[in-house]
Amino acid sequence: MIENSPPEPSLKPPLGFVIAWTVFGLFTFLALGGTAQMVQLAWGLWFSEIILFAGMTFIGWRLLQLSPGPVMGVERFDAKGLGLGFAFGAVNYFAWAVPLMAAAQAIFPKSWVERFDSSQVFDRASTADLVVVLVGVSLAAPLGEELFFRGFMQRGLGFHVGAPRAIVITAFVFSAFHLDPVGLTARFELGVLFGLLAWHAGSIWPAMGAHAANNLISSLFFLAAGDRKEENLVWWVPLVMCVLGNVMLVALVRSAGDSLRAPASARLVAEKRADPMSVFAPWLLAGIAAVALVVALDWRGMKLNLLDVTLQPGELRKNPEVKELRAKVRQGDADFADYEDLVKRLK
Repeated sequence: MIENSPPEPSLKPPLGFVIAWTVFGLFTFLALGGTAQMVQLAWGLWFSEIILFAGMTFIGWRLLQLSPGPVMGVERFDAKGLGLGFAFGAVNYFAWAVPLMAAAQAIFPKSWVERFDSSQVFDRASTADLVVVLVGVSLAAPLGEELFFRGFMQRGLGFHVGAPRAIVITAFVFSAFHLDPVGLTARFELGVLFGLLAWHAGSIWPAMGAHAANNLISSLFFLAAGDRKEENLVWWVPLVMCVLGNVMLVALVRSAGDSLRAPASARLVAEKRADPMSVFAPWLLAGIAAVALVVALDWRGMKLNLLDVTLQPGELRKNPEVKELRAKVRQGDADFADYEDLVKRLK
């Protein structure tokens, strides 16, 4: 378990820096990550999670002159802990995630549910893009978000407000960050689960496993259900899922026992003071290389997405004629002007 006793004063990360860096990281993600996902969804997702979230985490700890691996427990890879975390995430999906989301979608106005339906981002994605996005949601998002939220924010706050408060605060910020009032409660519950797993294990690996399970199962259900969303479930289905899921969750907690408790606590290891440029440089270069790569490989797709921002095709994205012409334009078999004229004509 992560130690509750305060570390040596010289190693304890200042609360002001933890808060400031967290806020800076979130705004950076919303600005750069949001733009990246707008111009190229599949690439933007990986760029946002790996370059931005993971990068901001490692940079933050290094600026504090602390070794990132030991402080987050990532240096001790535990396959069993990762697997148990995955199991918790899978069971929790049925016990709490779906029921809470179904309840929220029944309470909120239908216009809100449709407006904040995250699956709409897939409307403009090609089959290849969709595969990359779904893999990214299941792998890149758990990695990047757990590093940042549980690995940096929760860990840093825990030194000052204690683990329980840090878990709750981080879970709320994690949920609010998704800018989805309909899913706020469900994501908050998920954040608490991920936080508890990271705290008890002294490592973010189990939290990553649980996050990956939740996203993977929800992605598979998205592909299988199509337009049949949680709000279309008969009222008693989420209720039964909640009851049976919690029975399984209690059984899982009992069977897991102390398996998630690390034999050694995550620890603070001081690093020599490094030039800030040397800390930022690898991530900046990786970001530039990633941008250059997507421009070289899919500049037409990026231009189409930017054109959609101007045209606002809305539901026309699902129109077979629009989808077919859009694919031809992206492949270079049609002109951008043809796509623009068609959308304007159909609106």
